[in-house]
Amino acid sequence: MPRVPFSPFAMLRTETVRIEDQYKGIREISKQLDITNAKILSAMWKYGPRNLLEVSRRTGIPFTSVYHRVAKLEAKSRRVASLMPTISKLGMMKVVVLAAANPGYEEKVTAALEIPNFWWSHTRTEGLFTHYSIHAVPVKFLKDLRKYLRRIQELKLVSRLRVIMTGGYFPNFPNFDYYKPSTRQWTFEWNKWLTTLKRNSPSKTIEDPESYPVLVDRKDLLIIKELEKNARRSFADLAPILGISLQGVKYHFDRKLSRNGIVQHYGFDIVPYPMEVSAYHEAMLEFPNAKAMNKFVSIVKELFFVLGISKVLRRNALLVRTYILESQLQNMFAFFSEMAKAGLLESYSSIRLNFADRHMQTISYELFDEKKGWTFDVQKCLSALSKLR
Repeated sequence: MPRVPFSPFAMLRTETVRIEDQYKGIREISKQLDITNAKILSAMWKYGPRNLLEVSRRTGIPFTSVYHRVAKLEAKSRRVASLMPTISKLGMMKVVVLAAANPGYEEKVTAALEIPNFWWSHTRTEGLFTHYSIHAVPVKFLKDLRKYLRRIQELKLVSRLRVIMTGGYFPNFPNFDYYKPSTRQWTFEWNKWLTTLKRNSPSKTIEDPESYPVLVDRKDLLIIKELEKNARRSFADLAPILGISLQGVKYHFDRKLSRNGIVQHYGFDIVPYPMEVSAYHEAMLEFPNAKAMNKFVSIVKELFFVLGISKVLRRNALLVRTYILESQLQNMFAFFSEMAKAGLLESYSSIRLNFADRHMQTISYELFDEKKGWTFDVQKCLSALSKLR
């Protein structure tokens, strides 16, 4: 995806707002989440977004109905699902950067975070930090990235900078067992979830990546890039982009990306309730030990307000992306507090994300050379950074 151009006046423009328009999402969400769509989307999450024949077979819904309903959802939101590649198998690490821009330098900090072109997404935040950015960084260039981030501080663009190294992002999916389509109600079973955490043993684990091999070539990365933009793109669409045959695309997808575990997880763009009455947060949950952390990981599928999780490397800690109704926000933090009282958490903190100002791009495949692998010119980036100040 193209980089968003830097403009010092990007945030200052006259706008007229009609109150009714701010709540149109409520009507749209209600239409999308009928009982049939809920079944289709849940099956796509479980069996993969690409095989609608399998979705039809598993749900008993006629294929034509599945096809047309998915097409209608895609027509409204442009996509239903996106690939979340296992970046450790691309020789990369996920790096989260929290930055507090000095007053008046907010747009310059945005531009500074984009210059190395490792950024995956960046979002404005509320609270102690002004920026939250996610970067997919080749492991061999981690030291160079740290050098670059220190320079941002030295140039006084930011007053505070925090860098968090994490494992991959594991997306979650709305659990429609807690949704009643006829009344359009979600039920938040806070006490039930807390009791489950207290009593049950972990059934899943989350661990740091063991290694960071580069298991791809440039064609693999082109496929990843396109599936990040839309996970349902057909091999026939991808063949001319890669300049190879349909069978060639299938070989790269099946024998390399799937077999190596790079294609495993998909994020879905269907949200359980409208943005107009909801809030995004990134929460840092610190656990007393691995068992307590894995208890939480094991129950995440029930917590439909959790969009996804990442493990902080070499710590019993998770970054948890949440999306929740404003009316339930206090209960979410009370839930974390009760976890702490029960000894299931050591500490928790969060920042609120402004997704209205969120920008995303795909993995920067253009930085990959077939002979050299990943490339990065830190001096060139530092020179570009100095011009911002």
